[in-house]
Amino acid sequence: MSNVAGATTSREEEIAFLALEQVLGVDIKLADAGAGDKKPDGSWVYPDEPKRHGIVEVTSPPATHLMREWARAKKAGRLQTESGRIALRWNELAQVCAEMLAEDWARENLDKLLAHPADERHLFLFSRGHTEGGHYFYRLSDSYDDGSTEHVDDLVLPHGISDVWFRGRAQRDLDRPLGSTKIWLARFQTGLGWRRYVVRIEERQLPSPNPRIADDGVPAGWRSVKCRAIKPADS
Repeated sequence: MSNVAGATTSREEEIAFLALEQVLGVDIKLADAGAGDKKPDGSWVYPDEPKRHGIVEVTSPPATHLMREWARAKKAGRLQTESGRIALRWNELAQVCAEMLAEDWARENLDKLLAHPADERHLFLFSRGHTEGGHYFYRLSDSYDDGSTEHVDDLVLPHGISDVWFRGRAQRDLDRPLGSTKIWLARFQTGLGWRRYVVRIEERQLPSPNPRIADDGVPAGWRSVKCRAIKPADS
């Protein structure tokens, strides 16, 4: 795999990569760099198993309408809001996930992963808001500290897909708005079932927000984003 010289991750890709690195203990390289070559987004090998190769594709359910609304809100100086009623479908989270993974946008990303050799193929999903799956993603990753437990059946993933991740809610440190953010994750792993994690990511590690959505209020050079380009020797 190779990528365009000087290419960097998007903000969502970097959040996904940093989260996976914390959980899996790996170093993820940027595999496609937006070159249109149908490669997965990230690639890694395990430090203790250098011959074991993993790849990941980072994507989300389509949210064109929401993105347009956020852009209009920014231009007009209005607060960006989310609204809409969400069907509860209690104890049907596995069915909701199965329906989502059967949609065309998901199948295209799964097919991209399956088109490349790897020992592990991961699909990392995030949502743009409650109406684009976020409500269900939050419930999948909930730690259920209040004692209530929502049953989630196992998923049946396409042969060759090892893991699907769902990025749930995020909580930023209120006393340090440019400090760290806790992110809740749900992971379904073929053969092992569901696991849930909470990771902490520093804002300084992330690329600037998309300028169409929000302005970046930090000084130039403040951010320190990891270089993930694949060197020729790594290809």
